[in-house]
Amino acid sequence: MKHFPQIALAAFLFLSSNIFAQELEVYFIDVGQGDSTLLISPTGQTFLFDAGENGMGSSIVVPQLTALGISHLDYVSPSHYHSDHLGGLDEVWNAGIRATAALDRGNGGAPTTQSYNDYKNRYSSVRQTISPGHVVNLGGGVTLTCLVAEGQLMGGGSVNISGSSQWENSASIAWLVEYGDFDMFLGGDLTGGGNGTADVESSVGSICGDVDVYQVNHHCSRTSSNSTFISRITPEFAVIPCGHANPYGYPKQDVLDRMNKSTWTIPVWSVTDGVGTEGYVDAGGTIVLNTDGNTYTATMLDGTSFTAWCDEQAPTVPAAGDLVVAEFMRDPTKVSDTDGEWLELAGARESEAVSTDLVIVSDLGSNSFTIRAPFMLEAGDELLLASDGLPSRNGGTRPHMVWPSGRFSMSTTDTARLRRGSTTLDEVSWTTSWPGAYGKSAEREDLLGDSSSTNFSDGIRTYGLGDKGTPGATNDADTTPWSGGGNSSYITVTVPPSVGNPMSMIWYAPGEVGRLYQGWITLNTSPGITVGGTHIPANLDAGWDATHNQSGWSGLVPSNEFMMVSTTVPNNPSFRGMTIYGIFATYQDVIPSGYQVRTVATPVQMVIQ
Repeated sequence: MKHFPQIALAAFLFLSSNIFAQELEVYFIDVGQGDSTLLISPTGQTFLFDAGENGMGSSIVVPQLTALGISHLDYVSPSHYHSDHLGGLDEVWNAGIRATAALDRGNGGAPTTQSYNDYKNRYSSVRQTISPGHVVNLGGGVTLTCLVAEGQLMGGGSVNISGSSQWENSASIAWLVEYGDFDMFLGGDLTGGGNGTADVESSVGSICGDVDVYQVNHHCSRTSSNSTFISRITPEFAVIPCGHANPYGYPKQDVLDRMNKSTWTIPVWSVTDGVGTEGYVDAGGTIVLNTDGNTYTATMLDGTSFTAWCDEQAPTVPAAGDLVVAEFMRDPTKVSDTDGEWLELAGARESEAVSTDLVIVSDLGSNSFTIRAPFMLEAGDELLLASDGLPSRNGGTRPHMVWPSGRFSMSTTDTARLRRGSTTLDEVSWTTSWPGAYGKSAEREDLLGDSSSTNFSDGIRTYGLGDKGTPGATNDADTTPWSGGGNSSYITVTVPPSVGNPMSMIWYAPGEVGRLYQGWITLNTSPGITVGGTHIPANLDAGWDATHNQSGWSGLVPSNEFMMVSTTVPNNPSFRGMTIYGIFATYQDVIPSGYQVRTVATPVQMVIQ
């Protein structure tokens, strides 16, 4: 769970543009108080579900599509005919980004609004009326199945929406997105019986079944996300499309409490801070999700991300010591304690990643919550849990997940206990004499060591609004002696360099299977280069020029977690006695914003013989 700054493609990162050709990409586009979701299949086919309010098509959606190199859409689909969902679609068309097909419910009950007429007129030549059960093959194994349209259900049957207080919302189209073991629900403003609306959700939930990701219906309004529906789709991650300071009061607190509760605590992210209720994380803008059908990674604009297994996978259960408390802030000074408290967990099993699913977090009293998201934590990966998900209230951080209100607290003398079933994974009990107080976090020094006060230090790095610590990132105090695992990629020289002869190294990248890697030989490590705030202790020099484009020096980390590389030292006697360094790094793809540095191997010094 890295929290490195995002980086653009730097000069040293020569990577193929199709390395991630086997991933489905999902963009939950921040269009303010509206909705717009873009899907790009592994084969490059596109599906745009809504495009926000009038004006958002031109100002937000079109620039997003253009930045992704999209000049044509395979499908557009308005969930329903309210302007905050289809208002921007005509602007996408007018910008020259046309669609092969526009999938909607037809003209039944259609409004006479200007927004609907603009959509109807622009897409008249490509409109197709869909029926429940309609399947869109988006390519590469990605399918979208229509579950409901205008109250008609897939497989027969219907919900009578004629008396709904919000007929247009109740008529929303809902899609089930499937790719391998990954499942996602998209339902526009589908209603669930609140405020006099028809309960379409409960019936659709029975048809849909379990999903990994839920784009929250109707902007987290009280008309949506009823308890029956949530219990039937049981999501592990939820995304809320709503606007900053919107006049409707979204997201509603009681709806959030149905999704993120003590017995089922999951990450709930919103593209904005909404109206400042509790129980969700303000992602600060468009959210990007990538999945290979086995796992998925969700990423905020600032690079905060998590990776989780799809719930049909069988992730590794942690044993005692495999998941630990890495850092905690119990006494922030820049915001109130109840807002600014946070707890950072870290993976500590070196051989493989472990899952957080069913891990219970409890304090010294009776408060506890159960994590139901199968976060994937490799050795050294961090998971940041917080009391509040709004940076303005929590000291300036964006956690991966917030715990339900009132279900965990951190006093000056307290305990943070991690359990799974009857197994205690880790337990940290602190007193007023412990490191970390008065605006300083307590950082664990050795993630493989004990939980005593001597293994913790005061946070020293200023973050956010001015408190000190490293929330969501590797501790400044970290001294974990990984045996080649965890955050530490490392290098072994197998054939030392000598003039006119081949030299070779083995680059080890434990826990980085499938990640991008890039390495080279450099003549010096100082001053190095800084990319997006991450320092790489190597220079771009003649050594780089000689090796960066050679076979095996960049690519994807294989399943055996090491790469054998070699090159020939030029037959130049003047090179004898020269000191060179071998180095490599691994990266995580977070398109569209670039790449994240995951690990940087300690440079290995070699003297040419």
